[in-house]
Amino acid sequence: MGSFGACYSSFIPEAYIQKLKPLVWSVYLHSMPLYMIRDNAGIEGFMGINGTMLEMLFVHPRAIGTGIGKQLIRYALEHCHVRYVDVNEQNKKASGFYSHFGFRVIGRDAKDASGEPYPILHLKLGGIMKIENWGLVPYSEAWERQTELFNAVVEAKQVGKTYENRIIFVEHSHVYTLGKSGKETNMLLGEAQLKMIGATLYHIDRGGDITYHGPGQLVCYPILNLEDYHLGLKEYIHVLEEAVIRVCASYGIEAGRVKGATGVWLAAGTPQERKICAIGVRSSHFVTMHGLALNVNTDLRYFSYIHPCGFMDKGVTSLQKELGCEVPMEEVAGRLQNELSELCSYTVCVALYIRGGGIKNPIVLSCCQL
Repeated sequence: MGSFGACYSSFIPEAYIQKLKPLVWSVYLHSMPLYMIRDNAGIEGFMGINGTMLEMLFVHPRAIGTGIGKQLIRYALEHCHVRYVDVNEQNKKASGFYSHFGFRVIGRDAKDASGEPYPILHLKLGGIMKIENWGLVPYSEAWERQTELFNAVVEAKQVGKTYENRIIFVEHSHVYTLGKSGKETNMLLGEAQLKMIGATLYHIDRGGDITYHGPGQLVCYPILNLEDYHLGLKEYIHVLEEAVIRVCASYGIEAGRVKGATGVWLAAGTPQERKICAIGVRSSHFVTMHGLALNVNTDLRYFSYIHPCGFMDKGVTSLQKELGCEVPMEEVAGRLQNELSELCSYTVCVALYIRGGGIKNPIVLSCCQL
């Protein structure tokens, strides 16, 4: 199992590896069993248990939202007789999470006597996201503003300066945007007809085909350094979809994915298949811009003037249409913010990977055991 640690070298900061090396060798790897869940793609999550104490818990980014962490926690409580968990006392969210499951939380300060970060088990990578709500803004203005922010993060990252990850919420006036791989034929109106309906068309630098933005649609532009969250572009798009799926579920709407079609859909795989959220992202140096557009109280007539996202045989819908009533935009934005923040940050054990070493005799749990 010596190769196990190497799988995680990119997920754990080198500085912490070096700082924790003596501690890990003297305590962790020689004093506690490790329990892990794996599938055909590799290890999805693991935990370390020291007596009745849960000492470490890690869920791989690709497995976030699948319940792996909760499965491990249930196994710890029901089969390993764990009752305590060691959590940074400043991490109120983690403390509340474990308390909810019945753990007694043993907290400690976040820094040691020298003022350096103490080698405790839970770190929120990527820092705090800045949340902004721009209100109703013309597309051209929002595009210019987010491009400036995007370029600033890319430049700061390249020269080692500080920057802010942020999530921007906005609504736009009636506008159609055509991605760099989109087809002009998916826009069914000419320039004169666009003027008649009060809309404009922009050719932009994201992926995807054509889509519509307008009042009543919640547009979200995360400008994030994905390396802060240990996400690849494919995993990031999965996170965006998962966040919207969860928001829909909070309103009693079952949503999901369609193979080969980015975005969030209702009644997937049936003749009633319809799209509720479009997703299109640009990434450079693992920094993102553009994002998602969730139909909340959207005037869906505007979609009849295009082949949405290049599809001619699929419908569109909104929260309002599904629920039969208007939904507060601020409420939806709040729920989406919470889901994105949760999915983009995860608990990581910093005391796992030691160069030149491996993990001793891990216990691999099968699904039937969980």
